[in-house]
Amino acid sequence: MQDQPKMKPYRSTTFFTDGLSTRQPIEGTIARGYLRSDTEYFTGKKPKAPGATATATPAPQPSPGAQQSNFPDDVDTFPFPVTKEVVERGRERFNIFCSACHGLTGNGDGMIVRRGFRRAASFNDDRLRKAPVGHFFDAITNGWGAMPAYAPQIPVRDRWAIIAYIRALQMSQENIAAATASPSPAPSSGGNK
Repeated sequence: MQDQPKMKPYRSTTFFTDGLSTRQPIEGTIARGYLRSDTEYFTGKKPKAPGATATATPAPQPSPGAQQSNFPDDVDTFPFPVTKEVVERGRERFNIFCSACHGLTGNGDGMIVRRGFRRAASFNDDRLRKAPVGHFFDAITNGWGAMPAYAPQIPVRDRWAIIAYIRALQMSQENIAAATASPSPAPSSGGNK
């Protein structure tokens, strides 16, 4: 069994004309699990039109006073339905990977920041409240500012789950801010005595 006829990687051979035993994959081969046909799901970006290039004609400028998007290529919606299970998974992943810097409430005051590292972004800033979900996906995947890329550690589906939880955090913090900003009603002076 020890002396089977086989090719050992990186060893030379006389079988092939180039003398290499390791063969290149056939052109167009995609490794299992790496077919990224759903652009929005795997990148958080809107798919480009076929034949579109980076030197295409510039987009028309918005009229004065119109809201200009800071994230024109990012998707605005989740690529799958957000359920309670997705948000729960996002909470678990957020607590593992994100809360150390962004804090449990997403205010950018995590334990690492309290220990003297650079302040993380607060998800409760208006800029990030208005940011599309694709922006968060891009930031988690490729990093943003001092934040490193988490693509090797966090699978695609979990990145989307984290974003769903971030949106839930933003909504909860918005509700808390609204509740504390509005004055409590004064007790009525009339009534039974």
